Amino acid sequence: MTGLMSIGVFARATRLSVRVLRNYDQLGLLVPAWVDPMTGYRRYSVDQFARAGLVRRLRELEVPLPEIAEILSADTPEQAGDVIERHRERVAARAARLDEIAARLGTVLAEPGWLHVYERWRDAQPTARTLVRAPLSELAEALGPGFARLLAGLAEQGIAPTGPAGARYLIDDLDAAELEVELFAPVARPPRPTAAITPGQLPGCLLAATVHEGGYDDIEAAYRSLGRWITEQARVLAGPAEERYLVPPTPGAPPTKLRTEIAWPVRPPSDLSRPADKETK
Repeated sequence: MTGLMSIGVFARATRLSVRVLRNYDQLGLLVPAWVDPMTGYRRYSVDQFARAGLVRRLRELEVPLPEIAEILSADTPEQAGDVIERHRERVAARAARLDEIAARLGTVLAEPGWLHVYERWRDAQPTARTLVRAPLSELAEALGPGFARLLAGLAEQGIAPTGPAGARYLIDDLDAAELEVELFAPVARPPRPTAAITPGQLPGCLLAATVHEGGYDDIEAAYRSLGRWITEQARVLAGPAEERYLVPPTPGAPPTKLRTEIAWPVRPPSDLSRPADKETK
């Protein structure tokens, strides 16, 4: 069937794992748009992004699954609001860590718009790289020291990055006990291998990309936009997701100033034989 995406594409676009999507299917929270009767393969539609995003945000805010089912089946916004309010009252009574959850519950029904997606050809690029391994819950805390190690290793060899640093998610399964993320900085010449950094290379490929503006709490909007676009354009995933920090976090900088390019290596259904001449919408 056309216009439908595989569970793998849908999982990457919504930042929900394949295992979680299968569980939500069994619970009736997020049922695939179509299931192949011969193979059992699940297929999802772009129209299901909003529902997936709502379920994901509600789970992040520790709303129990039965109450999520109530919200999804509510006939009016007021009924959904009543369920949210019950949970708000519970979390407001907890420790200070949960105060933020209580404050954010009023915004979970808001859905951001689609971001502009473009294609660009990236020539092969030498890099300096280092690997970070951590569970998803600890990944944010591990990235800062990892980038500090990468840049310090370059400085020791007198090498300056030739562009923004970035990250490649070498393991897509967010449920893995440990994620492996490659942190990289483009360079004019490969660095000497040390305990801190090693030489690497970004492959030459076609990228579908979008730019996320602001902090990282709502970065999933960029991933959803990419998933929608590659489905509409019949692109095929061809490599790990990449993030390039065009304006990275710095001490004292407000989150609204951050700029991050999210890019997925892609190819048309038939192999791409030469680079694109220019960016295309």
